Amino acid sequence: MKKQFKIISLILALTMLFSVLVACDTPDTGEENTTTATTNTQETEASSAITEEETEFFPNIEKKDYGTTFHMYMQPNSNIIKYHWVEESDGDALSEAIFDRQEKVHEYLGVEILCTDGGDYQTYTEAFKTSVKNKDNAYQLMFSHVHAGIEGIITGNYLRDFKSVDQINLDNDYWNMAFMEGLEVNDHMFLGHSDLNILYTNVIAFNKKMMDQYGAVLDSDVYTLVNDYKWTLDKMINLASTVYIDATSDGKTQDDTFGISGIQWVPFIGFLQASGLNYIGLGDSGNYEVVVYNELNQSKTADLVEKLSQMVASDYAWFRYRVESTPLVTLESGRTLMNLMATNSLPNLCDYDIEFGILPYPMYDESQKDMGYRHLQWGGYLCIPSYVEDVAMVGETLEMLSFFSENVNITFYEKLLGKQVANAPLDRQMLELVWDTICPEFGQTYTDCTGNWLYMLPELTWVNATQNLASY
Repeated sequence: MKKQFKIISLILALTMLFSVLVACDTPDTGEENTTTATTNTQETEASSAITEEETEFFPNIEKKDYGTTFHMYMQPNSNIIKYHWVEESDGDALSEAIFDRQEKVHEYLGVEILCTDGGDYQTYTEAFKTSVKNKDNAYQLMFSHVHAGIEGIITGNYLRDFKSVDQINLDNDYWNMAFMEGLEVNDHMFLGHSDLNILYTNVIAFNKKMMDQYGAVLDSDVYTLVNDYKWTLDKMINLASTVYIDATSDGKTQDDTFGISGIQWVPFIGFLQASGLNYIGLGDSGNYEVVVYNELNQSKTADLVEKLSQMVASDYAWFRYRVESTPLVTLESGRTLMNLMATNSLPNLCDYDIEFGILPYPMYDESQKDMGYRHLQWGGYLCIPSYVEDVAMVGETLEMLSFFSENVNITFYEKLLGKQVANAPLDRQMLELVWDTICPEFGQTYTDCTGNWLYMLPELTWVNATQNLASY
């Protein structure tokens, strides 16, 4: 949310000047001119009445007419295009908000916003690189994948440092500076994140009717636990363990009712960061190194793997490993208390007659309070090409797009919660907490890690896993 500040409204100097001119033009008759006296009295009283009004912060960018286009290139695996750009409004509240943002930028800067689908996540950077090398100015901004291709566009000098674009004011609170600083390389900031990035991470969605039935096992309601920094991994597992109904009395099947469910792949990875752990971190030497299993973190990581392994293997949990053919037990089935879900999938729940709630991923334990909740960001990054014809236009357009994104984000929250939004202020609060606590993973971002250590947790905890943590 953009900062608000106070301005003081003063009486126009022209009005004061007019009253002086009236007094000067009045003939001196020796008698007081009551009209002039009254006018002067009114103006004096008005000039001394200082009022305050709320005024929205506005970027220090002059209105102008560039008469050009701002072409975004988007990798759709990490970004859903219709949540960032629309050709025209289709009457949906979110598309209307997005279209309105584009029109505001067009009106203020004379820049038309366009977007191109970048295609497959493994090859999407090729067209972008070609454009930069040829200096054809085809794209002014790229929404990247969350890790695929990142290392190559940095080492190949295809990206511009955000700190070198004077028109972008990174002090404005629609820029996520803490996030961007976590991805700095040798004091260069190549990857951006602002309100223009739509929230894409994983959360725990839960069935509110089932929570009313089983939540008594907790020492407080789940929202209070979250707000008091007491929503921990043990509490989540303990809650889930109270729910198992064998529908057919023939052992664990997809027809049973479970305490927790989901896909044991990307959504599972976030338990590591939620526990205050990273794969890669700065070592004592000042260089980046693997820290997830160093002397400081070895015991904690081992305990996390053990607890999640036991959860996955239990009767009360139903997880599908990777993309196997195992059926999913989703929240809309009404047969799971909690489900690991991507935020951009939450609108799908609104088509079903189920009241759902939102929770962040749990902390490892209450000692993590100072660090708080953490959510691995999956929505990719903003990337400015190292070559653009007009750096000032690109910087000002990106700044204005970020500034005008507040209403888009508000509407997006409402879309996620659907028809429940009016009755779900706590769930909206949870979504805002999640958005405020997204964190980068330096190793994930800058390493070609597909199928390797990024997927350590799902690889080690699935029911047929053969490796142990130390060997991994």
